[in-house]
Amino acid sequence: MRWELIDPRTDVEAVVEMADGLYGPESEGIVQRDRNVFRHHLTVCATNQLFDKNKEFIAGCWDADGKLMGYCWFDRGGYTSYSRDEISNAKFHHVDLALPVRTRYKLLNAMIDQHILWANQCGVPVICSSSIRAEQDGFLKIHAKRGFKINGSYAWGRTLELLEKMNAS
Repeated sequence: MRWELIDPRTDVEAVVEMADGLYGPESEGIVQRDRNVFRHHLTVCATNQLFDKNKEFIAGCWDADGKLMGYCWFDRGGYTSYSRDEISNAKFHHVDLALPVRTRYKLLNAMIDQHILWANQCGVPVICSSSIRAEQDGFLKIHAKRGFKINGSYAWGRTLELLEKMNAS
């Protein structure tokens, strides 16, 4: 397994294919998907990441044959209406659903590690992950095991507390 930041010149199509092909149908009847819109946003954010690694974080994991196994995308600048604490939100934790469960589990844990480390580096005090998937129990259980508090489909926690728990493991 090889993790790297998403390169806007070479990696965008693999991410678009995974996102729309595996996860797109879950939004049927709610939003009208457009691969070109996703491609545009992904390319712009991946390009910006080359110059400013503190704005958004987009990384992918490839197998030995160069196939995308999963990717994660985090942003920052989120806030609740009742706090001044900045929140880093996970936009996506996507893994190839054809992979063995143990591999998917390992990928998701690596993504959570990256989110905690990136938010800490950026000085963002709160991390939040959420899910719109019909089957989200496993995803949320992984977060709970990592020290996140679960509220509905949201998993969130204080960055420094999550970092301490990660380092203690």
